[in-house]
Amino acid sequence: MRYLKYAVFGLLWTTGMVVAQPTTYILDPVVLPESATKSSPLVPVPLGTRVQTHFVVLPELEMQQSLAAEETSGPALQIGAARAVDATASVAQTQLAMQWTALPSGQQVAAINIQATGAYGLRAGVLVERLPDDALLRIYSQEHPDAIVERSGAQINAVLAQNQGAGESGAPASTWWTPDVGAGDTTVEVVLPAGMPAEALRISIPLVSHIFYNLSLPTDVEAATVEAAAVGAADMDLAGTTQANPLESCRMNVSCTSNYQSERNAVAQMVYTRENGQSYLCTGTLLNNPKADFVPYFLTANHCISTQSVASTLQTRWFYHASSCNSGVPSAQSARRSAGATLLHATATTDSALLRLNDMPPAGVSYAGWDASNLAPKGHAIYGLHHPGGDLLKYSVGAVANHARCQSTGSSTFSCSGGDANGGFYSVSWSQGRTEGGSSGSALFNDGRVIGTLYGGSSRCQAPRGLSYYGRFDKFFADGASHWLGN
Repeated sequence: MRYLKYAVFGLLWTTGMVVAQPTTYILDPVVLPESATKSSPLVPVPLGTRVQTHFVVLPELEMQQSLAAEETSGPALQIGAARAVDATASVAQTQLAMQWTALPSGQQVAAINIQATGAYGLRAGVLVERLPDDALLRIYSQEHPDAIVERSGAQINAVLAQNQGAGESGAPASTWWTPDVGAGDTTVEVVLPAGMPAEALRISIPLVSHIFYNLSLPTDVEAATVEAAAVGAADMDLAGTTQANPLESCRMNVSCTSNYQSERNAVAQMVYTRENGQSYLCTGTLLNNPKADFVPYFLTANHCISTQSVASTLQTRWFYHASSCNSGVPSAQSARRSAGATLLHATATTDSALLRLNDMPPAGVSYAGWDASNLAPKGHAIYGLHHPGGDLLKYSVGAVANHARCQSTGSSTFSCSGGDANGGFYSVSWSQGRTEGGSSGSALFNDGRVIGTLYGGSSRCQAPRGLSYYGRFDKFFADGASHWLGN
């Protein structure tokens, strides 16, 4: 049996504040009402004229190139590879590429479109040297020109200031990753206010993240095809594996059970991009707090997100479950958010990370309850809700097999020893369902409350006795998460 380790960096960012003695150890879930959602969408700028666009076309990404990147990047489910964009690698080249058009309002606009043959999505890494607060960036694809994501210069500058305020520096801290709009091209359009010279803008786009994994509707069959092509090979034996034979699939569709009606609406599929431009997929869970004030605290794994610059790239997908038991179609409620998150606390001790989302999730989501009161005993009934391989929401049912202490044994391995009640992990055996790459960071539940966070393991359909390892939430709570969740 081969064990693999996720990238573990330790406690990378804290507030430096003394954690008060928590007063709450057990909490029930709540549901976000429409009245509590807060959104202030930007008013689209009516351009009134055709935007002159500079086109950059990247050659097709060879599969070997993406696999080589995945095999050396650490064992989270990689879905995107970094690609250099020579045409816009510097500020001077980008300024030369931008063809400014004056608008009747006095504004001026220019756009750069980057295309990558064979990509299922693209995220552009916009390296900011100077971006006026009053500028407007509009992100869209030629395939879906009406699906526009807009950010003001002030919003982007705030994200970058947050990266730098967390002690990060260099290009990663000054790079804003555009949202993935689900197409093989992305347009970065800039609108400058009247009277502002083009020279006031100093940006470049030296990298894009080429999404080579189809997230439009992952299925068991697709997962098998991907594994046959060796994509995702680095995730073998981490949080389970993709399935070699779809007929042997053990993914359990959450829409086929009447259980978990509240918990499932707290779970989101996650996509994020690391500093090197490679993109990954995990699962996270929205958590309640004693004030029940709908602050979007979000639990995932440290191996998924452990730095602020990566947290800033987070995209979430909510209500991503099948519309019915026998359907492969997502629920009509499915919704995305792409404003990133604030990293509050991350630790390798339990491989856990607590974030605060920068934008509100959609109305109707649940804020999961949790139990940090004590250690769940061996034999305790548990279940998990997760997005294996990025698929529609699935569930697994089992029991606590043992208490464990886990540690890294190399760049791609970890080992766990059982029988340690003071260790930071649970080992879990499954009677139904398994965990896989993409399930990482998902919550372990008991009786409607979170008690752990998925680290990795050897569970898979072809190895039904394999175990999954979850970081203990009670340990994470005592380690520092109680500062935000305990009072």
